[in-house]
Amino acid sequence: MFEYILKEEKIAVLWFGKPLADLSNVPAELKGKVVMNQAKMPDQAMEMLGRRDYQVIVVQLSQDNFEFRYNWLRKVVARYPGIIRIMLNDGLQTYQVAKASELCHRSLLFTSGVTELFHEVGQSLRLIQSSNKPVIREYVGAIERLPSMPGVYVALNDALASDTTGAAEIAAIIERDPAMSAKILQLVNSAFFALSSKVYKIKDAVVILGVRQIRDLFLVSRIFEHFPQDRNWSGFSFENLFDRCMVVGRFARAICREQRVSADIADKAFLAALLQDIGMLVIATRETQQYSEVLQEAARLNHPLYAIEKLRLGVTHMEVGAYMLGLWNLPPEVVEAVLYHSNPNATSSEKFTPLTAVHLADSILPDVVNVNNCRISSQISEKYLIRLGLQDKLPRWQQMSEDFAAQLYSGAGNGF
Repeated sequence: MFEYILKEEKIAVLWFGKPLADLSNVPAELKGKVVMNQAKMPDQAMEMLGRRDYQVIVVQLSQDNFEFRYNWLRKVVARYPGIIRIMLNDGLQTYQVAKASELCHRSLLFTSGVTELFHEVGQSLRLIQSSNKPVIREYVGAIERLPSMPGVYVALNDALASDTTGAAEIAAIIERDPAMSAKILQLVNSAFFALSSKVYKIKDAVVILGVRQIRDLFLVSRIFEHFPQDRNWSGFSFENLFDRCMVVGRFARAICREQRVSADIADKAFLAALLQDIGMLVIATRETQQYSEVLQEAARLNHPLYAIEKLRLGVTHMEVGAYMLGLWNLPPEVVEAVLYHSNPNATSSEKFTPLTAVHLADSILPDVVNVNNCRISSQISEKYLIRLGLQDKLPRWQQMSEDFAAQLYSGAGNGF
């Protein structure tokens, strides 16, 4: 259960807030491996972070201290992005959980036990190690034209952090980029969202779809724009890949609704689905000829694409995408879903997470047509579904997928 913690020489934990009731009952195998220090005030906690290298922060969040500690967490993410952040939900409202979970690797109830806490620490440690390997850093670091986090996206995040920002203010931020504003209105009015009437103003789009969904559409549109399809690449259409990611995102959100999970899980599933294949754009742009050969080999051997990528390139498109998202401090659950969406059994969680929704939506929907007849989408993991106790729901999701799959077809011989 704790293998990723046991691999470390020592794990230093900074505890900010009230401790768990059974905190003194650290599992026997972790004694000597885990060192915990407690801070009671934010200034004290920040000072302690400056004096020692902590691998983990555990922060207790209640309604009484939420805004203060949430803003403190935002500063921690900016200053120490590599640190694992675990939030303890001590009676928070749903919207507060959603806000804080964008900054934290894991969210636990304050009534959780210390064993569950360190299990989640171990899983977070695994995510960071898996998405930040030297070979991945070197591969992505060699790319000459990496996209930077758009300023408008950062401003939208700041607006989301405020409870007083209205639709008009959000629209004004987006409209700083006229080209992207036009693109978002085009997407909102497309068949993907099937709105009953045409939307002409960004403000109306914000009201209808919500700030988070508009923010995420902005980010993904900007990234795809940063990696235009080169005339030398003919493996698959970047435009079709974008369209499919959009439909996968909406289907993932529908699966979340069907499961009646929280809105923040649905929001993260939507964003992760939109971003799940950005690593393909990076590799296809950087290594056009070799990536075509990888697709051909995967098709010829009938092996998962990520397996041949790893063999021939040393990295997978999931690893490349997840590493880039980690650089931008996107929510850890989004990074996790991108990293493992084709191989969810690499995780040990038994909960329904954004990864679950993305894996299901990506596996069930039709694939992207490509000249090599290579399966680009995921293959459903029955073992994973059985572990989560979801195998009996698969027929229902396959039925639901028909309406979304219809959006992927644009006539014989076109697109999908």
